[in-house]
Amino acid sequence: MHPSRLVAALVVSATAASMSPAVSSVDSTLRRMNLKQKVGQLVMFAPAGHRLTQTEKDLMRRHHLGGVILFADNYADRAQLRSLTEQVQRVARSANELRIGALISADQEGGVVKRFPDMPPRYSHPQIGASGDISLAYQQGRATGRELREAGVNVNLAPVADLDLPPEHVMRSRSFGTRARKVGRMTQAFARGLQSRRTAATAKHFPGLGGATINSDHGRAYVYRSKRQLHSIDAKPFHRAVAGGIRLIMLSHGIYVNDGGKRPASVNHYIATRRLRREFGFAGVAISDALEPVAWRFGGSTSRACKASIKAGVDVALITGDVHAARSCAREIREAVRTGDIREARVNKAVLRVLDLKRWLGLLAP
Repeated sequence: MHPSRLVAALVVSATAASMSPAVSSVDSTLRRMNLKQKVGQLVMFAPAGHRLTQTEKDLMRRHHLGGVILFADNYADRAQLRSLTEQVQRVARSANELRIGALISADQEGGVVKRFPDMPPRYSHPQIGASGDISLAYQQGRATGRELREAGVNVNLAPVADLDLPPEHVMRSRSFGTRARKVGRMTQAFARGLQSRRTAATAKHFPGLGGATINSDHGRAYVYRSKRQLHSIDAKPFHRAVAGGIRLIMLSHGIYVNDGGKRPASVNHYIATRRLRREFGFAGVAISDALEPVAWRFGGSTSRACKASIKAGVDVALITGDVHAARSCAREIREAVRTGDIREARVNKAVLRVLDLKRWLGLLAP
């Protein structure tokens, strides 16, 4: 074997071992779960306010919804945030005898994307990147991880591993910079800092959204980068993140014309499974970007986009809509399993990865 391939194989092996879902508590939990309980673990939604409503609590329990994403509308101050996250955990654990806690996530990148304004990071990704200081990236990640975890938020949907690239520089205000090697080092350091405080880090937006024609939140984002560029340049920060043991990777909604065809990455089996799992050897949790912006491909149906993302190889379908949208998402996935459109083995594999992340976060009952 060529030396570089041997090193890559060792990295993949070590990463897979550190995140292996073949843990007795994880396996035993999966064996006790029915389909409804399994599917609920794969859906994340956005609560409406500073506390869960009765409807949110009822539907979380009924559909075993396994995670939430929080925004600025969910935040008044740290005491209120802590009260909300404790409430989410009580509801999630009360859903059944398995006592599985919830993934509670937020986009706390710093700079223009920062849901809790008085919490770290104090510097944006571009500021950290411009400093050239790897230790600053680590320290900002560590401080962010500590304060998020103290408030009950256990997943940060950061760092951004995208490069600042033409034609539109859509990630300029959120990227560590233009050079893949430096961005990779910063991404890995920020993620290590987060995870040193037991807050799971998320590299985004795989396989790299920096060269898009538009931010995918605002429309159909085409990426015309060549296959060579995508594999040898844009991929570097994600390779570095995986080698560093990052726990989650977020799939973009980019349409990679020269390497993936017309299907957005978040619903593209080639990108979500063949590239992410086989090429990168990633053994952690793959999460979609918010699925509402890609519903155009499914006649405006977010629930169908949700099903397509899980079918493609994503483990957590992220819904920034309300609990009713999450319920529809879960129903769509369950129906797809019943009809054979999604194999239950695919759901089981996703659930194992989610449960292994929850084990690492201390969210599984002993």
